[in-house]
Amino acid sequence: MAAATLAGACIIGAGLTGFAGLDTTEANAVSAVAAVQKVAPGAVSDVAALVKPDSQTAVQAKDSDGGTVQVPKNASDGVQVVTPGAAPNVRIGLPFADQASGATATQKDGVVVFDNNNGSLTVPVAHSDGSVQISTVIEDANAPKRYDYPIDVQDGASLTQSPEGVVAIVKADGSPLRVFGDAWAKDANGNPVPTRYEVHGTTLTQVVGFTEHTAFPVVADPTTTGVYSYNCVNPNGSSYFMKPGEKLTNCKGSYLQKYINGKNVLSVGLVYNGKYSVKVTGAGWCVASLAGVAVLAWNPLTATGAWLVGTASTLLGAYGSCYNL
Repeated sequence: MAAATLAGACIIGAGLTGFAGLDTTEANAVSAVAAVQKVAPGAVSDVAALVKPDSQTAVQAKDSDGGTVQVPKNASDGVQVVTPGAAPNVRIGLPFADQASGATATQKDGVVVFDNNNGSLTVPVAHSDGSVQISTVIEDANAPKRYDYPIDVQDGASLTQSPEGVVAIVKADGSPLRVFGDAWAKDANGNPVPTRYEVHGTTLTQVVGFTEHTAFPVVADPTTTGVYSYNCVNPNGSSYFMKPGEKLTNCKGSYLQKYINGKNVLSVGLVYNGKYSVKVTGAGWCVASLAGVAVLAWNPLTATGAWLVGTASTLLGAYGSCYNL
């Protein structure tokens, strides 16, 4: 993986053991990444493949599905998510961008930090699976408790929050472009800190309920995933977007719809009265079966489907419910 650099910035070696020789901004950036690594190692790992950024971009990364994420040098430019195909692009604004310092390189290739100059720092990371994770490191009890992420959407898209609490960026026709995972926050010991999402217009706000007794630093995180999204359609015609990583069998509706970057690629009838079931095989295929006969199978990696004829006994290696189909 190529190293991403910033003009005039210091690249910190992976074997760094101290902050000697670093200025305050660089030391704070390294410390912020270390705080994230301690309580949520995955937030700064599995970085998408890095490609040469343009003059306004600190980090440009390409995920496994051909989408790109551009992390800016200036926080006010926001994180640009470019999806392949016809799906509109999305820009995610960063908290306190009007007062934040410029992107500072860290000990992790492809990871930069913005110091918000108010006791908090922002650490955006593009992952190879197409998800974008934006961690906030809260240094002490004097830092803000509300962190706004204004979403710049195009072509009539909007930001919604379902009754189940799932936040999604949806196209004008209601199909999901990107879905946000559950809000979470952890203190310096890895213990949960109360937090929630609020949606006001096209702004997603994470509220973090720390107190003066909380162990700092606190790490809070909104993560948005693109590519595969799932919509559960209820018998009365209403529907809701499922959370990233949620068991697909949690959908007790009439249909389960699969979207790839806002495009409906699959609609499966679900009848939970013993007639239909959904399983995932060891080969990576998910199979819908009717009365013990496999009638439909599809592969999430290739988004292809095929009609099958056979008995349940031929589905060797079937296990569990479908995750991230």
